[in-house]
Amino acid sequence: MALFELIQKDNLFTQQDYNDLDSHQEKILLAMIRPILFGLLVHLKHEVVKDYGTINDILLRQLARAHRYGFGDCGICFEYAVHSAIRNNNPLVLERIQDALSLCGIKGNRTTSILLGFEKDGILQISNKLINNLTPDSKLIINLHGESIKIKEHIDAMINSFRKQSLRGSLPTVIRGIWQADLFIGNTDSDMWVAASVKINRMLLKHSRGLCLGIIPASWNNEPTCSSKDGMVVCPLLYNKSFMEYFYSSWQIVIKFLQSDAHLPKERELHHPVERKVAKYLESMRESPVLELVDNDLRQLAHPTLIEPKVSKIETIDFFDTSIKHESNMTIFVPDSLRRPH
Repeated sequence: MALFELIQKDNLFTQQDYNDLDSHQEKILLAMIRPILFGLLVHLKHEVVKDYGTINDILLRQLARAHRYGFGDCGICFEYAVHSAIRNNNPLVLERIQDALSLCGIKGNRTTSILLGFEKDGILQISNKLINNLTPDSKLIINLHGESIKIKEHIDAMINSFRKQSLRGSLPTVIRGIWQADLFIGNTDSDMWVAASVKINRMLLKHSRGLCLGIIPASWNNEPTCSSKDGMVVCPLLYNKSFMEYFYSSWQIVIKFLQSDAHLPKERELHHPVERKVAKYLESMRESPVLELVDNDLRQLAHPTLIEPKVSKIETIDFFDTSIKHESNMTIFVPDSLRRPH
């Protein structure tokens, strides 16, 4: 179901909320732009980053001059966008992902994602906090027959295989291809996970030992269901008024904006009113550090998902904060952006 359809049907939204669809679309685009800017930033070469100090110092206008378009850029940003959407309970992807996890034999519904960012030569590394909060019983489903291994027992070998090609042959046979994974996706309530490959070019998706899930875009005129193929579950993310349409729109905004030296692109290059409004906002932030913009300003402005409280007091949890114990099942899961004061 498209986001706008949910807005129109969901009684958590007021009449004013769902009448202002342009405002919602703007917030969705801002949410998508966050991982795109992040992906382009961390994909810069080391020597380029050093010219500006550290990765924390690079301003938005400097990213426009440092970035050199490459064919792999869109795929990298797509990977981060999928990860971000899962972490933020984005309804445009969450139902699809949960269907795919179910086909992989994973129970539960508290879905989240761990980004496996080893390929950036030190600029982006895996979050030790997320890995450390995996338990000794955390299971990685390694094939569609339901076989699994305990992640903690093999995590060091997995990490080494990402970083050094020469060590990949030492992996257990059943997970020999795990180094090709982009994300670990799973449900924290069942503590079951899969290794996922995320490809914006569906022709590049291929099964390898240890990979159970493949995430690709659906084409604009086709809405296939998740299905098993060649030893893995393939999850196409929907296009029309859904995740892929907004991702491609956000991608075009960012690329046209950067190609215009961090200024509002000419109308013939970017003509949709909402897209131009988003680009105009980016222009106003061209002197801001990119990471600060991604972590703070855009987080505050972006669509926080469709989960809105009916009452002012709600209970929230951090998926990975094991120190918090909840006795109630009346919990609403919301991303950090909704929990922060505006």
